Amino acid sequence: MKKVIKNQWFLWKLCFKVCPGYMIYHLYDGFRYQGIIFLEHVLGIRYVLHCAEFHEPFWKAFAYIGVILLINMIQIIPDGYFIHGWTYKAKPMLYRSLKEKMYEKAAEIDLSCYDNPKYYNDFVLAVAEAESSINRFLKMCNMMVQGITVIVTTGAFYIMTDATGILFVLASFVLRFLVSRVLNKLNFDVRLKVNPLERKRNYVSRVFYLNDYAKELRLHPKVGDKLEKEFEETNDEIAKEQKRVGLKRTFLNFTRDYVVGDFIMDGLYITYLVFKATVLKTLAYSDAVVLFNRTSSLRRGFANIADVVPMAQENSLYIDKIRAFLDYKPKMELNVGETVPSNNAELSLKHVSFKYSEDADETLKDITLKVKPGEKIAIVGYNGAGKTTLIKLLMRLYDPTEGTITYHGKDIKDYKPCDYRRRIGVVFQDYQMYGATLLENVLMTDSKAGDYSEEAAKEALERAGFSKRLQTLPHSLDTQVTTEFDKDGINFSGGESQKIAISRAFYKDADILIMDEPSSALDPIAEYELNKAMESAAKGKTVFYISHRLSTTRDADRIILLEKGCIVEEGTHESLLEMNGKYAEMWRVQAGRYETA
Repeated sequence: MKKVIKNQWFLWKLCFKVCPGYMIYHLYDGFRYQGIIFLEHVLGIRYVLHCAEFHEPFWKAFAYIGVILLINMIQIIPDGYFIHGWTYKAKPMLYRSLKEKMYEKAAEIDLSCYDNPKYYNDFVLAVAEAESSINRFLKMCNMMVQGITVIVTTGAFYIMTDATGILFVLASFVLRFLVSRVLNKLNFDVRLKVNPLERKRNYVSRVFYLNDYAKELRLHPKVGDKLEKEFEETNDEIAKEQKRVGLKRTFLNFTRDYVVGDFIMDGLYITYLVFKATVLKTLAYSDAVVLFNRTSSLRRGFANIADVVPMAQENSLYIDKIRAFLDYKPKMELNVGETVPSNNAELSLKHVSFKYSEDADETLKDITLKVKPGEKIAIVGYNGAGKTTLIKLLMRLYDPTEGTITYHGKDIKDYKPCDYRRRIGVVFQDYQMYGATLLENVLMTDSKAGDYSEEAAKEALERAGFSKRLQTLPHSLDTQVTTEFDKDGINFSGGESQKIAISRAFYKDADILIMDEPSSALDPIAEYELNKAMESAAKGKTVFYISHRLSTTRDADRIILLEKGCIVEEGTHESLLEMNGKYAEMWRVQAGRYETA
């Protein structure tokens, strides 16, 4: 319970900090709602029935009803604003506050976390349950206040009128609490088990509706058939899991709603009241009517308290995932370390080895390499040789399992990762286009921040070979990329998108440029123009090329050939051809395309 309370307190502090007025009124609303009901349905009905039973003047009952009506008219104004106005403004603010914290943390966590299936599943669950956790918490707060209000007001009325009757309600409360606790734990366990299955099902759903897959699904209908089969199998697995607990869940719901509720309260308690009023004559008929009429409310009050505790326990399990995610301490703290000295410098790898997990094989093995400032290095090799992994280590997206990488003579672990990465401009092989303006896709930041140069962005696009296309765009740099959110947006071709991605590296004006398959989607003329642009843009910069197309690599100062995570050949294009080894073999395969007259 201590952890449960701490987790709910975590959400209360977050919500109260964002919208204190809303949270206070949210609690007051529970008290107000049940307070009015008590005045109307307990004291009001009892007073009217007493007037009839004991022959009191009618005007007294009418006057009491008038007072209740006036109170309702007064309180309905703030209540209407709260329900129809404030709630619609405040809830998105609460969601945003928690989601922003999670998005900020997502940008900080180590890339290796994405390689851990358990962590990634918990991460997805935490993000998916963020809004629901807040909704459950708000509901619990309201239920708690309503429950306490009912118990204090109606409970006091019971004690003053017929104290014995409250034992029936307490018995119902205790049993409902125990059953609800078991039921909620069962629901949470099921949620954890079906979460990976739901992720797989959602993935298949995305494949069928996202534009990225539309063409291939039409060209390869059997892929769609296979995905449909996987969708059905996943649904069957989810249904099987739900069916596994179906009988137990049905029994628990039946016990909670019928045995604990209807039988004890509607069966046994009404028999007790009739006996006291008609046989013992120790209870007025009007009091018996009000007591029975309020049993459901008092039962709901206790039930609210009974349900809040297991609900809080269930919610706490989700909040645990959220807090564990938010409390995760990255191994690479972005702003911890020394500032990287200005200007370019030698980059050195000494006996660097790396594997993605303890159980995995080494992706890189004993890599030793020195790169002088301004040197142009081409890294080549067949798929799976470790080229992209090596680049990730150079960018310090991962740390080596063994060995060191130094820059300016210091281990790059000593530098602030954010400062070190600012010195690197990169175009990934699996680059992404974002649903933002063309300018923002070049800047890779919010253009409204104002700290940017449109001229520099245009120059970067020009260097990347995009200037002619830019001139045809009516909105120029303000053109929306993709039509997903703007009907006037543009879905650029693969080659155009790659040029935009390349312009990001040019705009950054970094000391080190990394080009991972920079011309894979370009035609030969565009590739030639890109190579020329790279020559001028990369003056004084250290450049790493990763490419299968050896026309991009032949002019490099040095070529590194990787195979199975090891450097097997190293030298200039000419020296490697003279060596007549694996590089020469790769070149001969492609030579027909790249030989010049």
